Amino acid sequence: MRKRAPYKARSLIMTLHLLVLSGCSLLMPEEITRMQERTSTAARHLEDAHPEWFHTYEVDGRTMHFVEVVSPQPKPLVIFIHGSPGDWRGWTDYLTDETLTAKAHLIAVDRPGFGNSGAGKVERSLAQQSKDVAPLLDRVQKGQRVILVGHSYGGPLAARMAIDYPKKVTDVIILAGSIDPALEETKWYQYPADWRLIRWAVPSVLTVTNQEIMALKDELTTMLPLWVNIRQRVTVIQGGKDDLVPAANADFAQEKLVNAASLSMIRLPENNHFLPWNQTALVKETIVKHLR
Repeated sequence: MRKRAPYKARSLIMTLHLLVLSGCSLLMPEEITRMQERTSTAARHLEDAHPEWFHTYEVDGRTMHFVEVVSPQPKPLVIFIHGSPGDWRGWTDYLTDETLTAKAHLIAVDRPGFGNSGAGKVERSLAQQSKDVAPLLDRVQKGQRVILVGHSYGGPLAARMAIDYPKKVTDVIILAGSIDPALEETKWYQYPADWRLIRWAVPSVLTVTNQEIMALKDELTTMLPLWVNIRQRVTVIQGGKDDLVPAANADFAQEKLVNAASLSMIRLPENNHFLPWNQTALVKETIVKHLR
């Protein structure tokens, strides 16, 4: 036992170091730090100017939080689903875009465990997350399309919702989605990162991120036989220089979405993982196409 103590101590120190790096630099390059500063400022403005846009509901003992921009006229519903970590604030450029607000009913949701949807309380099951977000599908006006826009971890969740609620979801847009279980690799430091002592020492958002990503491979494996049930219109956008979600995830989508009503593959060889913010015009253009 004495010989193991130094190893555990070194593992603890190294894991804490890696988590700090992951949270502050490896996962947050300068472009994203600038984006966060800008969107946080915009989010505060929205909270002050439009408190009526902010809502909650209860599902299976969890309070879910979302932001909704709606007008009296019937419009298609667009639901934005963030990655891991993240929250609704990452979509402020879209919630305030005049073209989108003129054409669509917009919702940005905090996924379970993030933002104001039970921050720090992880939900590892994609099926349960699908159920947690599903009440938002009923906020559409009769006869209108429902488009799910999922980034990163939000990609497989959008796909899962299309599988679980085929009569309610009409379109799916996957942005750099982590969808292929074969490409999910748990790093060695993610295991000690789940130790109670380390969970206590790091921000809860990183703990939730680590826990749900560790479970993602099994969740995606469970989904493998279900992809044939996706019959909605789908667009997949993937960067070729994505260091977080391998570009081969797009190949998986093309292979599995054989029954989609339509499938558009947009590959961006020179782009990285952060498509909602460095390809905003393209993403908006894609959303508008799905509104028709």
